[in-house]
Amino acid sequence: MTPKYTLYIDESGDTGIDNVRQGIDTSGASPFLVFGGCLIANQHETELKSLLCRVEESIAKKNLHCAGLSHLALAKFARMVREEADITCFALISAKDTMGGFKDHIAGKGQDQKFYNKCVSYFLERVGHFMLLNGIDSEDVRIVFEDRANHDYQKLRNYLKMIKRNPLDPRLGHYLGPIDPDKIVSEEKSANELLCYADLVAYSVAAAINASASNFGVPEERYLRELKSKFFCEKETGAVGDFGLKLFKRFEFKLNDCSKVYFDKGANPDN
Repeated sequence: MTPKYTLYIDESGDTGIDNVRQGIDTSGASPFLVFGGCLIANQHETELKSLLCRVEESIAKKNLHCAGLSHLALAKFARMVREEADITCFALISAKDTMGGFKDHIAGKGQDQKFYNKCVSYFLERVGHFMLLNGIDSEDVRIVFEDRANHDYQKLRNYLKMIKRNPLDPRLGHYLGPIDPDKIVSEEKSANELLCYADLVAYSVAAAINASASNFGVPEERYLRELKSKFFCEKETGAVGDFGLKLFKRFEFKLNDCSKVYFDKGANPDN
């Protein structure tokens, strides 16, 4: 059976969990890892590729890799996606200083991949929740990660299968139910331009929490604010926190008031 949807996934930050940056004036690994993604109905692929071409023309860029775009170019990209793209967005943030005993558990060879795979499971839980609510079956969704050099995607598939068989958290097992690990593939962004949408989601969420020397300790919420209406949300309130946008152990992570409203359950930043 041909899948009806494709889930595109990218990440922002890094998987290093040793020598993590503390404060805006220090160096080291990023204090968080962000996954961003979008669910696209395959019937809309042509129009979404066309939209990317129009974005490139609008900002006079041939490459929509977000790390290489200016603030205003990113804002334009996010605005055009908000206004024209038929996609559903998801994101997960894992703050490395909330790992607790898990860091010791995965210490040693391969710890970066184990950390990555654990975060993937929590990200896909949010997608599975959406699939359950909308009657989308496992066979209907192909899952495409932007390829990471040297990452073992078979280990990722096996890990997800293990979690589904024996979840430590029943909720995680429930929401991962619709996710088929065998539908996971990885592709280079240069080979599939639709990964640019996942890149935009991951970058936008990371920017909303990233306090660094380059931004004088003031995270940039503009791109996330533009994309907010595209996220999986609670129908009654429009809140995205703990629906399409999850901050793992959010009560242990310090956010400024402007960013915090996006991540708190039941909070709608439009109100």
